Amino acid sequence: MERELGLELPEDLKTYFRLLNPDLTQREHGLFYGLIAIPLQFGDGERKDLSHLDSVFMDPNFQTIEAVDPPGTVRPVPFDAGWLPLAHDYGGAYIAVDLHPDERGQVGQIINFGARERKRFVLASSITELFTEMLQHVADGRVEQVCEGEAVELRFTDSEITHVLDLYEQFGASVLKPTPPLGRASPL
Repeated sequence: MERELGLELPEDLKTYFRLLNPDLTQREHGLFYGLIAIPLQFGDGERKDLSHLDSVFMDPNFQTIEAVDPPGTVRPVPFDAGWLPLAHDYGGAYIAVDLHPDERGQVGQIINFGARERKRFVLASSITELFTEMLQHVADGRVEQVCEGEAVELRFTDSEITHVLDLYEQFGASVLKPTPPLGRASPL
């Protein structure tokens, strides 16, 4: 993949897949606030399929991206071949690592995209930051780890919160940062 994209993957992303990929290929884990983690081979296959010319995401009439938060960080397109899917919800929503960011973004940032996602958000600057924030939410009691059999899921303790990307849509890119910006109350 690095050769195909002409870049080196971030070290923390390589570590994530080296440690978790063997288990991700055996069973589903809702590691991303309930979204199902995707094994590397499947994510790369999705990336290739979604960037193919006959993909709905490549149709110029498919969807208009309304906003990017923060502005200038994520390319305002339905899909980019530099987005490697990390997790999905089986309804067309994805969390991905952005290997081809816009001018103010950074390689390795974690973003959203999907068939119904009209806004792009930077969820974290890296997979390390995303997991650090998720673990802080576990420590603070806003997210719980649930083990069923050998599968692990991280989900919100507030039953009113049913989808992580809906939180971003409603409250913006900083909604799940451990300390919300001044003057803005966190819904958690």
